Amino acid sequence: STLFPYTTLFRSLGYPLPSPRLISSHIHKDEGFHDHAVTILLVAWGQFIDHDITLTAETKDPHTGKTPKCCDGGFDANHPNCLPIDIPASDHFYSLHKRKCMNFVRSQAGLRFNCRLGPREQFNEISSILDAGTVYSNLPERQESIRLYKGGLLKTLPAFSEFNMRDLLPLKLEEPDEGCIRPQEDVFCFLAGDPRVNEQTVLAMIHTLFVREHNRIASELGKVNPHWEDETIFQETRHIIAALVQHVTYNEFLPMVLGKEVMHSHDLVLLKDGYFDGYDRYTNPSAGSGFVSAAFRFGHSLLPSTIERWSKTHRYVGSQKLSEMLQQPYDLYKPGWADAYLMGLVNQVAQALDDSVTQEVTNHLFQEPGKKFGLDLAALNMQRGREHGVPSYNRWREWCGLHPMNTWEDLHGVMGNKSVKEYAAIYKSPEDMDLWTAEIGRASCRERV
Repeated sequence: STLFPYTTLFRSLGYPLPSPRLISSHIHKDEGFHDHAVTILLVAWGQFIDHDITLTAETKDPHTGKTPKCCDGGFDANHPNCLPIDIPASDHFYSLHKRKCMNFVRSQAGLRFNCRLGPREQFNEISSILDAGTVYSNLPERQESIRLYKGGLLKTLPAFSEFNMRDLLPLKLEEPDEGCIRPQEDVFCFLAGDPRVNEQTVLAMIHTLFVREHNRIASELGKVNPHWEDETIFQETRHIIAALVQHVTYNEFLPMVLGKEVMHSHDLVLLKDGYFDGYDRYTNPSAGSGFVSAAFRFGHSLLPSTIERWSKTHRYVGSQKLSEMLQQPYDLYKPGWADAYLMGLVNQVAQALDDSVTQEVTNHLFQEPGKKFGLDLAALNMQRGREHGVPSYNRWREWCGLHPMNTWEDLHGVMGNKSVKEYAAIYKSPEDMDLWTAEIGRASCRERV
């Protein structure tokens, strides 16, 4: 990169790696193929449980409390954690808006194991245990802010009580602009156990479901256990909700993602009776960097261009652009729309798991009001993988017991001819391929040797 020489990363042959935006614009075009085997609910659930197990510490400006801006000059552009993405001059989209730089800020540096010296490491702000932390938070202060402290209940917003409809999540009144694009000062996003609840509308809908379910179960437990205090009801309900999240993940989500064969071979199938006794206290439960920064981001290929609303009789009602729902969950304030989005989640089919990614997130991610461009999620994924030191695709193949791809011809067995040709035109060598882009290019550890 001549524009940002300090952001250049090198690999196998000593050449600089291609810009993540260049890879995104050439490999991950919006081709719109669908997969009728899974619905958008699988995509939403994947994001929900991802937020249950990982929250990488972000860099914030100490003065504003916001993410530094690395591309528009000023003091922020010199922030030591700036690692902006170079946008090629020939870019088919950003050149129209005269953009040569995409904002990207490095994760906060954390202590290494036993405080040893070594390569820089990011750190996880939450537990990697699948424990419904999205609903309840790992932070005592945040958990206090969402509890009602009466009957074991969580706070809710009775926005539709006059229509005899269920409550919404409570309003986010403190730091209202954090993770939220507000059209005016009297409009607020939602408060939940996880700060990313407002990233997109259907994620906020999943959060809403679990808060409602918590309060339903807590009310029932209070009826059959009138001697229980608020704390007992709350904690017992929390255990049940955590078990629900785990059961749905292992019984429904993972079989559709991994397939029955992989589930059985790794002993992931739930028992039909009895209890699991295979807990190993010495197993490290933390989420690996390769998983967090690349592998579990496969769902970005499944994202649709629009999010549909359906009626209770399973009829299509309407749709919204995905880019207009990011950090703007205000549709849920419209009576009946939460139900319509929920029905849409179980009726709308997902995009296919391939190298195609909707331009709603490759050109318009977190697009600010009044602007015609946003960020590129695919480019951010690859830059994050590089920043976190995630090894290349070939190194992961070797770790999975597969042979490395030494030539571009070797890739024909796991990728389509068109994809191989495009990768060869961008990367100097198969050794350089970033894990995220290669994994959704139809390559995986499930391949037969």
